[in-house]
Formats: sequence, C-alpha cells, structure tokens
Amino acid sequence: MLKVIIMTQQDRFFIPRNIQKIIDNSEVLEIVNVDCKSSLQNKLSDFIKWFGFFQVGKMGFVTVMRSILAKLDQVTGYSLFEGLCGVEHVAKKNSILYKVIDSSNDEDFFKEVVEMEPDVILSFSAPEIIREPLLSAPKYGILNVHGSLLPDYRGCMPSFWYVFNEEEYGGATVHYMSKKIDDGDIVAQDKVYIGDCKSMFQLMERTKKVGGEMMIKAIKDIENGTLVRKPNFASEGRYFTWPTAEQGKEFRTRNKRLI
Repeated sequence: MLKVIIMTQQDRFFIPRNIQKIIDNSEVLEIVNVDCKSSLQNKLSDFIKWFGFFQVGKMGFVTVMRSILAKLDQVTGYSLFEGLCGVEHVAKKNSILYKVIDSSNDEDFFKEVVEMEPDVILSFSAPEIIREPLLSAPKYGILNVHGSLLPDYRGCMPSFWYVFNEEEYGGATVHYMSKKIDDGDIVAQDKVYIGDCKSMFQLMERTKKVGGEMMIKAIKDIENGTLVRKPNFASEGRYFTWPTAEQGKEFRTRNKRLI
C-alpha cells in the first residue's frame, strides 16, 4: 500500500467519507487540517455577502448539529456515524495522527513530511497554494482533487459557478499540484449530472463523491504503475475567482441556494 499524507480543511459532511476511502485503500500516516485565512470556515463575512444571513444561518445551524452528532458519535466509540462527522473524528476513529496547521508551506511541516517519507500527499480542498520544496517532497508528488472538469472551471469555488451558470454536468478531477492554481497534469476525471441541483450543497454532495472515487483510482494506478498523465491546458478552460457581492445577489435573485 502507498504511504499517504492527507491535507484538507475542516468539513463535516463530505470530505470525511472520502478520507475513509483513502484509509481503506492505503497507509495513511497523517491527516492535516490547514486552517489558514482562505479556509472556508474563516470566510463568514464573505459567505454572508454571497448568500445572505438566512442561508448562512441555515448552514451554520446544520453544521452545529453535525458537530453535536460528532460528539455523540465519539462518546459511543464512533458506532453511530463511524467518525464521518468531521475530519478530526475520522482520524480519531482510525487512530491516525491528526494536526491543525496555519500553513502548508511552513518549514516545520516540510521537515515533518521529509521525516515521514510519504509516497504521495493527497489534497482534498486544501485551501492554500502549495510551493516548493513541499511540492517535490513526496516520492510521487502531490495530488489534488478539484471539483470541476479541468481545465474548465479552474480557480475558486467551482460549486458556486456551476450552480450560477446552470450547468447540466459537473464533475471532479484529480491532478498533480504545481506552482500555479489547478494547473498540473490530469490523472483521473469523471463527470456527473448536476442539472437538477438548486443548491451548492446538493452539487457538492455529488461532485465530492466523484472526487473521492477518482482519488482512489489515481492511487491504485500509481501502485500498479498504470498512471497516465494528461496535459491540463489552461487555455482550453475558464478560470473563476471568488464571487463579488453583486454576483452573490444575482445568485440569490435566481433562487439559487447555498443549502
């Protein structure tokens, strides 16, 4: 089995299930929560600007309830929800080292990675651009799963833009991380129907499930020596930044929802 380090940010709904899939198919050395300024949990004011108080409040309520369920799950030895109510809980349930860091480019974290000697680092929604020397530290580099069909919908929050643009199909792509955003070679990709999704939450449930499946395919291909790298030509797709307040208002006007 490949030796793996997982980098992510806090999530109580989708990412823990994908992490469990990785645990079931590799040797996970550590799970790292990158809690930096651009982490979604630190963008409350932006979320209010984009989605309004009601939707953000609803999302907050659901998240708090999920956190309570996570505690109940922990008390019962993870017999209720199998540790899937939070990144830290899926780590504890599987007795895997878990830590929170401010930056993936921190020198101390790099030294730790070098000492652990992972075959590959896997990124699930890691909220920061990763730079050298970390990019070259693992034997097989760093793989990231992005919630779109690259090279299209590169950049920030593709779930927002998929719903905003009323796309019929979305998907997920596993690609090598490079110095530029969503720019490395593509190694696995699949699409899913999203035309009936009225909320970002609905859409993310589908695309993140595909993303987890594609990450398993990628690490299996590495193990088997069958990994195929496909160029990721930025010129063939669109890049999206964070939405503006005006775009957030238009999103709501079209009866689109966060949750």
